[in-house]
Amino acid sequence: MLTINVGLLLAVVVFFRLRRRTEARSRVDEKFTAVIVLALGLVIAPTPVARGS
Repeated sequence: MLTINVGLLLAVVVFFRLRRRTEARSRVDEKFTAVIVLALGLVIAPTPVARGS
């Protein structure tokens, strides 16, 4: 059975999204990247919300 670490997956997505040139990003694209970064922060933060309990 294959398990995927959500934090690692989000980190990879953020890495590739931030590698793009700033001029090529739309406002919606920047907002979506910010939401992904916030989600990554919640996943890796040692809080009850991040632990899901």
